[in-house]
Amino acid sequence: MEKRKEDALLEVSGLTKSFAGNTVLRDVSFSIHPGEFHALVGENGAGKSTLVNLISGVHQPDSGTIAVNSKTVEHMVPQKAVELGISVVHQELSLFPHLSIAQNIFLQRELRGKGGILRQKEMNRITAGLLEEVGLSHLSPEEEIGHVLLAEQQLIEFIKTMFQQPSLLILDEATSALDPKQVATMFGLLQKRRETDKLSIIFITHRLGEVFDLCGDMTVLKDGAHVVTRELAGATVDDIVRYMTGRKIENLFPPKADNEAIYQKEKALELFDVSTNNLRGISFALYKSEILGIGGLQGQGQQELMEAMFGVMPLTNGYMEMGGKRVHLRHSTASMEQGMAYLPSDRATESLFLGFSVKSNIGFANLDTISNRFGTVNSKAEEKIAEEGIQRFSIKLADMNQEVVSLSGGNQQKVVLAKWLTRNPQVLLLNDPTRGIDVGTKKEIYDILRGLSAEGVSIIMVSSDTIELLGLCDRVVVLYEHQLNGELRGGMLTEENLVYVSVVKQEANN
Repeated sequence: MEKRKEDALLEVSGLTKSFAGNTVLRDVSFSIHPGEFHALVGENGAGKSTLVNLISGVHQPDSGTIAVNSKTVEHMVPQKAVELGISVVHQELSLFPHLSIAQNIFLQRELRGKGGILRQKEMNRITAGLLEEVGLSHLSPEEEIGHVLLAEQQLIEFIKTMFQQPSLLILDEATSALDPKQVATMFGLLQKRRETDKLSIIFITHRLGEVFDLCGDMTVLKDGAHVVTRELAGATVDDIVRYMTGRKIENLFPPKADNEAIYQKEKALELFDVSTNNLRGISFALYKSEILGIGGLQGQGQQELMEAMFGVMPLTNGYMEMGGKRVHLRHSTASMEQGMAYLPSDRATESLFLGFSVKSNIGFANLDTISNRFGTVNSKAEEKIAEEGIQRFSIKLADMNQEVVSLSGGNQQKVVLAKWLTRNPQVLLLNDPTRGIDVGTKKEIYDILRGLSAEGVSIIMVSSDTIELLGLCDRVVVLYEHQLNGELRGGMLTEENLVYVSVVKQEANN
């Protein structure tokens, strides 16, 4: 039966949203009908989260409209969205770890008797029934959330939201921690609610197989724009990957070195079966002068891996070697002493002291070389090392005493690079090094990184930008569900292959 516009439960028309002048969603339109299970698909940065935040009232659109049951909502806010029957289950949980399961489910809608006394037994009884529906009958309603497994927490988040009886449920990576049996249980409950109440779903997942298991229609976003809305009947995983890809690499990236010659060189860093609380059995090598990318959709363990390599996150198994020698990197200071540097993804909170000068920020990473034996900083040495960094990275500023907070985002990131690279590291770990900076500065940083590799520095880089991984890296290893899922280099390092290995579990890892 053809879907009529006037019968839509939700209709978004021409939604556009920008942040700090950067347009992240452009003129997006689509609709959801009662009982429709609709997949929202796209790469990292495609605009999926922004669209969800607009629909659920977290952000307001710059232009465009949102209509529910054919009535335009003038100013959507989270409370109004809930009142209109729109609920979201996020990958990032909203549970309170020190409260019980029942307390979390009934938070702000507690059952009370005469005199306002809590009807705790009834809330526990209802919670027990909800837990049984998702295969968690072994848990007590009175157990603290913080004591249960992550997958169990994700299911509890799901039943908490389902208990609100939404008309439209948005599942944003809500199966990311679940095993196949738990996913099947969740999908069974959703199908049941569709049959009884015409529940509608917007489903976001990096597991493309689940799209076909649950949904009948899909919308694909790419670079903040609508690509296609179509039925899934007759489509394949390859079709979806092609919709998600197709951008041309601009002439931003410097030429790569002889790819095969790199792998004749010595290994700068090697991981042997490295595991943490989340990562499982990671093994790979980084070669001298190589730029190695860590690919995969967000939340697959990339940050944990970087922190484990830098000694910030303890290993539960495995070990690492640098220059062929086993190393014990139990903290960041030990990593720095071994010639390693790490640039976290959030420069404002993890890399810089925004209220301090450029000179001080560059100096902080070099206190061991600019301080005397009494711990006093040598001002002339501090100025010299700051001046070297400013000139090397062409940092635009009035003078070295200018506060970092007053610099542009691109120049702030150059300060981060200067801060670490004045230490002349041999292994450089970069977590989203060009996030939130303009294209011109990106090209400068790409040239710097390729120049460093030519000088013998080995680089490992995580990036949320697929094109950046393709254009800059000699090789990319891909994480999927916190383990290695594949490796791409040479002619195999294409956007389509990278996306495919990011969303489809490879046979070798089954």
